Amino acid sequence: MGSEIMLLGYGAVCLSMLVFNVINSLVMKKKELRLDKRCRKLEDKVQVQIGYIKDGRMVEEEHIRYLSRRLSFVKNLAAFDRVMEHFPEGEDDGAAWEYRKQIQPAVLHLAFVYSNRSDMEAAYFAWFLSKNIPKEHRGMDAAEEIMVQYMKKRNLYCRVNALDALYGFGSEESVVKALTLLSQEGGFIHEKILTDGLLTFTGSHEKLIKLLWENFGRLSDKMQLAVLSYIRFKSGGYCESMFEIMTDPGRDKEQRLMAIRYFGRYFYEPALEPLLAFASDLNPLNWEYAAISASSLAKYSGEKVILALMAGVHSPNWHVRYNAAASLEASGPDDWETMDAAGRNDRYAREMLMYRMELKRVRETKRRNLA
Repeated sequence: MGSEIMLLGYGAVCLSMLVFNVINSLVMKKKELRLDKRCRKLEDKVQVQIGYIKDGRMVEEEHIRYLSRRLSFVKNLAAFDRVMEHFPEGEDDGAAWEYRKQIQPAVLHLAFVYSNRSDMEAAYFAWFLSKNIPKEHRGMDAAEEIMVQYMKKRNLYCRVNALDALYGFGSEESVVKALTLLSQEGGFIHEKILTDGLLTFTGSHEKLIKLLWENFGRLSDKMQLAVLSYIRFKSGGYCESMFEIMTDPGRDKEQRLMAIRYFGRYFYEPALEPLLAFASDLNPLNWEYAAISASSLAKYSGEKVILALMAGVHSPNWHVRYNAAASLEASGPDDWETMDAAGRNDRYAREMLMYRMELKRVRETKRRNLA
Protein backbone atom coordinates (compact mmCIF):
# COMPACT_ATOMS: atom_id res chain seq x y z
CA MET A 1 0.00 0.00 0.00
CA GLY A 2 2.81 2.40 0.92
CA SER A 3 4.62 1.82 -2.37
CA GLU A 4 1.40 2.47 -4.33
CA ILE A 5 0.94 5.82 -2.56
CA MET A 6 4.52 6.77 -3.32
CA LEU A 7 4.03 5.79 -6.97
CA LEU A 8 0.84 7.85 -7.20
CA GLY A 9 2.60 10.79 -5.55
CA TYR A 10 5.48 10.53 -8.00
CA GLY A 11 3.02 10.43 -10.91
CA ALA A 12 1.22 13.50 -9.58
CA VAL A 13 4.50 15.41 -9.34
CA CYS A 14 5.45 14.46 -12.91
CA LEU A 15 2.00 15.44 -14.18
CA SER A 16 2.12 18.81 -12.39
CA MET A 17 5.58 19.50 -13.85
CA LEU A 18 4.31 18.65 -17.34
CA VAL A 19 1.28 20.95 -16.91
CA PHE A 20 3.52 23.75 -15.60
CA ASN A 21 5.89 23.43 -18.58
CA VAL A 22 3.02 23.49 -21.06
CA ILE A 23 1.41 26.55 -19.45
CA ASN A 24 4.75 28.32 -19.13
CA SER A 25 5.52 27.63 -22.79
CA LEU A 26 2.15 29.05 -23.85
CA VAL A 27 2.62 32.15 -21.69
CA MET A 28 6.13 32.76 -23.03
CA LYS A 29 4.92 32.29 -26.60
CA LYS A 30 2.13 34.79 -26.01
CA LYS A 31 4.59 37.30 -24.55
CA GLU A 32 6.91 36.83 -27.52
CA LEU A 33 4.02 37.43 -29.93
CA ARG A 34 3.14 40.62 -28.10
CA LEU A 35 6.77 41.74 -28.21
CA ASP A 36 6.93 41.02 -31.95
CA LYS A 37 3.78 43.09 -32.46
CA ARG A 38 5.24 46.03 -30.55
CA CYS A 39 8.51 45.68 -32.48
CA ARG A 40 6.73 45.79 -35.85
CA LYS A 41 4.78 48.88 -34.84
CA LEU A 42 7.87 50.70 -33.60
CA GLU A 43 9.97 49.59 -36.57
CA ASP A 44 7.45 51.03 -38.99
CA LYS A 45 7.58 54.38 -37.21
CA VAL A 46 11.39 54.41 -37.04
CA GLN A 47 11.63 53.45 -40.72
CA VAL A 48 9.45 56.43 -41.65
CA GLN A 49 11.66 58.84 -39.67
CA ILE A 50 14.87 57.42 -41.18
CA GLY A 51 13.26 57.91 -44.58
CA TYR A 52 12.73 61.58 -43.70
CA ILE A 53 16.39 61.90 -42.72
CA LYS A 54 17.50 60.39 -46.03
CA ASP A 55 15.35 63.00 -47.80
CA GLY A 56 17.14 65.76 -45.91
CA ARG A 57 14.36 66.37 -43.38
CA MET A 58 14.35 66.27 -39.58
CA VAL A 59 12.76 63.73 -37.25
CA GLU A 60 9.24 64.90 -36.43
CA GLU A 61 8.62 66.48 -33.03
CA GLU A 62 5.57 64.29 -32.64
CA HIS A 63 7.76 61.19 -33.03
CA ILE A 64 10.06 62.40 -30.25
CA ARG A 65 7.06 63.01 -27.99
CA TYR A 66 5.74 59.57 -28.93
CA LEU A 67 9.02 57.91 -27.89
CA SER A 68 9.07 59.88 -24.64
CA ARG A 69 5.62 58.55 -23.77
CA ARG A 70 5.79 54.99 -25.04
CA LEU A 71 9.32 54.10 -24.00
CA SER A 72 8.63 55.06 -20.40
CA PHE A 73 7.24 51.51 -20.17
CA VAL A 74 9.93 48.82 -19.96
CA LYS A 75 8.12 46.44 -22.32
CA ASN A 76 8.15 49.11 -25.04
CA LEU A 77 11.77 50.03 -24.29
CA ALA A 78 12.71 46.36 -24.76
CA ALA A 79 10.92 46.34 -28.12
CA PHE A 80 12.62 49.57 -29.19
CA ASP A 81 16.01 48.13 -28.24
CA ARG A 82 15.35 45.13 -30.47
CA VAL A 83 14.25 47.44 -33.30
CA MET A 84 17.40 49.55 -33.07
CA GLU A 85 19.48 46.42 -33.62
CA HIS A 86 18.04 46.41 -37.16
CA PHE A 87 19.48 49.87 -37.78
CA PRO A 88 23.25 49.75 -37.10
CA GLU A 89 24.99 53.13 -37.08
CA GLY A 90 27.32 52.32 -39.95
CA GLU A 91 24.54 51.58 -42.45
CA ASP A 92 21.93 53.60 -44.37
CA ASP A 93 24.46 56.31 -45.26
CA GLY A 94 24.62 57.49 -41.67
CA ALA A 95 20.84 57.90 -41.36
CA ALA A 96 20.65 55.51 -38.38
CA TRP A 97 23.37 57.49 -36.63
CA GLU A 98 21.56 60.76 -37.37
CA TYR A 99 18.31 59.26 -36.07
CA ARG A 100 19.96 58.35 -32.75
CA LYS A 101 21.35 61.85 -32.54
CA GLN A 102 18.02 63.57 -33.20
CA ILE A 103 16.02 61.52 -30.66
CA GLN A 104 18.36 62.56 -27.83
CA PRO A 105 15.66 64.78 -26.24
CA ALA A 106 13.50 61.68 -25.77
CA VAL A 107 16.44 59.74 -24.34
CA LEU A 108 17.17 62.55 -21.86
CA HIS A 109 13.53 62.52 -20.77
CA LEU A 110 13.65 58.75 -20.30
CA ALA A 111 16.87 58.98 -18.27
CA PHE A 112 15.06 61.22 -15.81
CA VAL A 113 11.93 59.03 -15.78
CA TYR A 114 13.82 55.80 -15.11
CA SER A 115 15.98 57.39 -12.42
CA ASN A 116 12.82 57.42 -10.27
CA ARG A 117 11.81 53.85 -11.09
CA SER A 118 12.78 50.60 -9.38
CA ASP A 119 16.45 49.64 -9.43
CA MET A 120 15.87 46.86 -11.96
CA GLU A 121 14.04 49.15 -14.38
CA ALA A 122 16.75 51.79 -13.95
CA ALA A 123 19.38 49.10 -14.58
CA TYR A 124 17.65 48.08 -17.80
CA PHE A 125 17.50 51.67 -19.04
CA ALA A 126 21.20 52.15 -18.26
CA TRP A 127 21.95 49.00 -20.26
CA PHE A 128 19.81 50.26 -23.14
CA LEU A 129 21.61 53.61 -23.04
CA SER A 130 25.05 51.97 -23.05
CA LYS A 131 24.09 50.10 -26.26
CA ASN A 132 22.55 53.06 -28.06
CA ILE A 133 24.86 56.00 -27.46
CA PRO A 134 25.42 57.76 -30.80
CA LYS A 135 29.02 58.22 -31.86
CA GLU A 136 28.52 61.96 -31.57
CA HIS A 137 26.63 62.63 -28.38
CA ARG A 138 26.48 66.37 -27.89
CA GLY A 139 23.79 67.60 -25.54
CA MET A 140 23.84 64.45 -23.40
CA ASP A 141 25.49 66.07 -20.37
CA ALA A 142 22.23 65.79 -18.40
CA ALA A 143 22.04 62.05 -19.13
CA GLU A 144 25.65 61.66 -18.00
CA GLU A 145 24.85 63.40 -14.72
CA ILE A 146 21.87 61.11 -14.17
CA MET A 147 24.07 58.07 -14.81
CA VAL A 148 26.51 59.42 -12.22
CA GLN A 149 23.67 59.61 -9.69
CA TYR A 150 22.85 55.97 -10.42
CA MET A 151 25.91 55.18 -8.28
CA LYS A 152 23.70 55.86 -5.26
CA LYS A 153 21.44 52.94 -6.13
CA ARG A 154 22.03 49.67 -4.31
CA ASN A 155 21.49 47.38 -7.26
CA LEU A 156 24.79 46.06 -8.64
CA TYR A 157 23.48 45.74 -12.21
CA CYS A 158 22.24 49.31 -12.11
CA ARG A 159 25.67 50.64 -11.10
CA VAL A 160 27.59 48.49 -13.58
CA ASN A 161 25.28 49.35 -16.49
CA ALA A 162 25.40 53.05 -15.64
CA LEU A 163 29.20 52.91 -15.64
CA ASP A 164 29.13 51.15 -19.03
CA ALA A 165 27.02 54.02 -20.36
CA LEU A 166 29.49 56.56 -18.97
CA TYR A 167 32.40 54.72 -20.59
CA GLY A 168 30.50 55.01 -23.86
CA PHE A 169 29.95 58.74 -23.42
CA GLY A 170 33.72 59.16 -23.19
CA SER A 171 33.68 61.92 -20.56
CA GLU A 172 36.69 61.65 -18.26
CA GLU A 173 35.12 63.95 -15.65
CA SER A 174 31.86 61.96 -15.48
CA VAL A 175 33.64 58.63 -15.00
CA VAL A 176 35.79 60.02 -12.19
CA LYS A 177 32.76 61.64 -10.54
CA ALA A 178 30.89 58.33 -10.71
CA LEU A 179 33.75 56.30 -9.21
CA THR A 180 34.30 58.89 -6.48
CA LEU A 181 30.60 58.91 -5.61
CA LEU A 182 30.53 55.12 -5.61
CA SER A 183 33.42 55.11 -3.13
CA GLN A 184 31.68 57.63 -0.90
CA GLU A 185 28.48 55.59 -0.95
CA GLY A 186 30.39 52.45 0.01
CA GLY A 187 29.18 50.67 -3.12
CA PHE A 188 31.00 47.51 -4.13
CA ILE A 189 31.92 46.45 -7.64
CA HIS A 190 34.62 43.82 -8.10
CA GLU A 191 37.91 45.34 -9.21
CA LYS A 192 38.09 43.11 -12.31
CA ILE A 193 34.72 44.39 -13.51
CA LEU A 194 35.92 47.95 -12.95
CA THR A 195 39.21 47.36 -14.76
CA ASP A 196 37.53 45.67 -17.72
CA GLY A 197 35.04 48.52 -17.92
CA LEU A 198 37.69 51.23 -17.80
CA LEU A 199 39.51 49.53 -20.67
CA THR A 200 36.42 50.05 -22.86
CA PHE A 201 36.40 53.81 -22.26
CA THR A 202 35.85 55.65 -25.54
CA GLY A 203 37.49 58.94 -24.59
CA SER A 204 41.15 59.73 -23.93
CA HIS A 205 42.75 57.09 -21.72
CA GLU A 206 45.64 59.44 -21.02
CA LYS A 207 43.34 62.16 -19.69
CA LEU A 208 41.25 59.68 -17.72
CA ILE A 209 44.32 58.17 -16.03
CA LYS A 210 45.63 61.64 -15.15
CA LEU A 211 42.30 62.60 -13.59
CA LEU A 212 41.98 59.28 -11.75
CA TRP A 213 45.48 59.70 -10.33
CA GLU A 214 44.64 63.22 -9.12
CA ASN A 215 41.62 61.78 -7.26
CA PHE A 216 43.33 58.52 -6.23
CA GLY A 217 43.12 59.25 -2.49
CA ARG A 218 39.35 59.73 -2.67
CA LEU A 219 38.78 56.20 -3.95
CA SER A 220 38.27 53.06 -1.86
CA ASP A 221 41.10 50.52 -1.56
CA LYS A 222 39.43 48.09 -3.99
CA MET A 223 38.79 50.85 -6.48
CA GLN A 224 42.39 52.03 -6.19
CA LEU A 225 43.48 48.50 -7.04
CA ALA A 226 41.24 48.53 -10.14
CA VAL A 227 42.73 51.88 -11.20
CA LEU A 228 46.28 50.56 -10.78
CA SER A 229 45.40 47.54 -12.90
CA TYR A 230 43.89 49.82 -15.55
CA ILE A 231 47.02 51.99 -15.57
CA ARG A 232 49.15 48.84 -15.95
CA PHE A 233 47.37 48.01 -19.19
CA LYS A 234 47.24 51.51 -20.62
CA SER A 235 50.21 53.63 -19.58
CA GLY A 236 53.94 53.23 -19.01
CA GLY A 237 54.27 56.79 -17.75
CA TYR A 238 53.73 56.10 -14.06
CA CYS A 239 56.92 54.23 -13.20
CA GLU A 240 57.96 56.58 -10.39
CA SER A 241 54.55 56.45 -8.74
CA MET A 242 54.35 52.67 -9.07
CA PHE A 243 57.88 52.37 -7.68
CA GLU A 244 56.81 54.28 -4.56
CA ILE A 245 53.85 51.95 -4.09
CA MET A 246 55.95 48.82 -4.62
CA THR A 247 58.61 49.81 -2.10
CA ASP A 248 56.27 51.17 0.59
CA PRO A 249 55.72 48.51 3.31
CA GLY A 250 52.77 50.49 4.64
CA ARG A 251 50.82 50.09 1.42
CA ASP A 252 48.07 47.55 0.85
CA LYS A 253 49.55 44.20 -0.14
CA GLU A 254 47.44 43.83 -3.29
CA GLN A 255 48.46 47.28 -4.48
CA ARG A 256 52.14 46.45 -4.00
CA LEU A 257 51.69 43.23 -5.96
CA MET A 258 49.96 45.19 -8.74
CA ALA A 259 52.94 47.57 -8.83
CA ILE A 260 55.27 44.57 -9.18
CA ARG A 261 53.18 43.35 -12.12
CA TYR A 262 53.47 46.84 -13.64
CA PHE A 263 57.25 46.50 -13.81
CA GLY A 264 56.83 43.16 -15.53
CA ARG A 265 55.12 45.05 -18.33
CA TYR A 266 57.27 48.21 -18.44
CA PHE A 267 61.04 48.14 -18.01
CA TYR A 268 62.29 50.48 -15.27
CA GLU A 269 65.92 50.16 -14.23
CA PRO A 270 65.48 51.32 -10.58
CA ALA A 271 62.88 48.57 -10.07
CA LEU A 272 65.41 45.79 -10.73
CA GLU A 273 66.98 45.64 -7.26
CA PRO A 274 63.65 45.54 -5.37
CA LEU A 275 62.40 42.87 -7.76
CA LEU A 276 65.51 40.78 -7.14
CA ALA A 277 65.04 41.21 -3.38
CA PHE A 278 61.41 40.10 -3.56
CA ALA A 279 62.25 37.12 -5.78
CA SER A 280 65.01 35.99 -3.39
CA ASP A 281 62.85 36.24 -0.25
CA LEU A 282 62.80 32.78 1.35
CA ASN A 283 60.03 33.62 3.84
CA PRO A 284 57.12 31.29 2.90
CA LEU A 285 54.67 33.98 4.03
CA ASN A 286 55.95 36.23 1.25
CA TRP A 287 55.59 33.68 -1.54
CA GLU A 288 53.24 35.95 -3.55
CA TYR A 289 55.87 38.70 -3.69
CA ALA A 290 58.45 36.15 -4.76
CA ALA A 291 56.23 34.51 -7.38
CA ILE A 292 55.07 37.73 -9.06
CA SER A 293 58.55 39.24 -8.93
CA ALA A 294 59.97 36.12 -10.56
CA SER A 295 57.44 36.58 -13.35
CA SER A 296 58.23 40.31 -13.74
CA LEU A 297 61.98 39.60 -14.03
CA ALA A 298 61.36 38.21 -17.53
CA LYS A 299 61.48 41.85 -18.65
CA TYR A 300 65.04 42.25 -17.34
CA SER A 301 68.42 40.77 -18.18
CA GLY A 302 71.84 40.33 -16.66
CA GLU A 303 73.76 37.90 -14.50
CA LYS A 304 71.93 38.89 -11.31
CA VAL A 305 68.60 38.17 -12.94
CA ILE A 306 69.73 34.75 -14.19
CA LEU A 307 71.12 33.80 -10.78
CA ALA A 308 67.95 34.91 -8.99
CA LEU A 309 65.78 32.93 -11.40
CA MET A 310 68.00 29.85 -11.16
CA ALA A 311 67.63 30.05 -7.38
CA GLY A 312 63.87 30.54 -7.78
CA VAL A 313 63.37 27.22 -9.55
CA HIS A 314 64.50 25.53 -6.32
CA SER A 315 61.81 27.24 -4.24
CA PRO A 316 59.56 24.89 -2.24
CA ASN A 317 56.59 26.90 -3.56
CA TRP A 318 55.19 25.63 -6.87
CA HIS A 319 54.13 29.11 -8.09
CA VAL A 320 57.59 30.55 -7.50
CA ARG A 321 59.22 27.62 -9.31
CA TYR A 322 56.84 27.90 -12.27
CA ASN A 323 57.26 31.68 -12.72
CA ALA A 324 61.02 31.51 -12.26
CA ALA A 325 61.30 28.76 -14.89
CA ALA A 326 59.08 30.70 -17.30
CA SER A 327 61.15 33.88 -16.87
CA LEU A 328 64.40 31.93 -17.15
CA GLU A 329 63.16 30.56 -20.46
CA ALA A 330 62.18 34.06 -21.65
CA SER A 331 65.21 36.06 -20.55
CA GLY A 332 67.94 33.55 -19.88
CA PRO A 333 69.89 30.96 -21.89
CA ASP A 334 67.90 28.61 -24.05
CA ASP A 335 70.31 25.71 -24.21
CA TRP A 336 69.50 22.47 -22.44
CA GLU A 337 72.90 22.28 -20.81
CA THR A 338 72.56 25.50 -18.81
CA MET A 339 68.92 24.82 -17.93
CA ASP A 340 69.87 21.35 -16.78
CA ALA A 341 72.57 22.86 -14.56
CA ALA A 342 69.95 25.08 -12.93
CA GLY A 343 67.89 22.04 -11.95
CA ARG A 344 70.70 19.69 -11.03
CA ASN A 345 70.25 17.72 -7.78
CA ASP A 346 66.64 18.92 -7.49
CA ARG A 347 64.05 16.72 -9.15
CA TYR A 348 61.23 19.28 -8.82
CA ALA A 349 63.31 22.08 -10.32
CA ARG A 350 64.51 19.82 -13.14
CA GLU A 351 60.97 18.69 -13.98
CA MET A 352 59.72 22.28 -14.08
CA LEU A 353 62.57 23.39 -16.35
CA MET A 354 62.11 20.39 -18.64
CA TYR A 355 58.39 21.17 -18.84
CA ARG A 356 59.10 24.80 -19.85
CA MET A 357 61.68 23.77 -22.44
CA GLU A 358 59.34 21.16 -23.92
CA LEU A 359 56.55 23.72 -24.03
CA LYS A 360 58.85 26.11 -25.87
CA ARG A 361 59.81 23.40 -28.35
CA VAL A 362 56.14 22.60 -29.05
CA ARG A 363 55.35 26.29 -29.61
CA GLU A 364 58.25 26.71 -32.01
CA THR A 365 57.24 23.57 -33.93
CA LYS A 366 53.68 24.81 -34.23
CA ARG A 367 54.90 28.22 -35.41
CA ARG A 368 57.08 26.63 -38.08
CA ASN A 369 54.21 24.49 -39.29
CA LEU A 370 51.95 27.52 -39.60
CA ALA A 371 54.58 29.56 -41.47
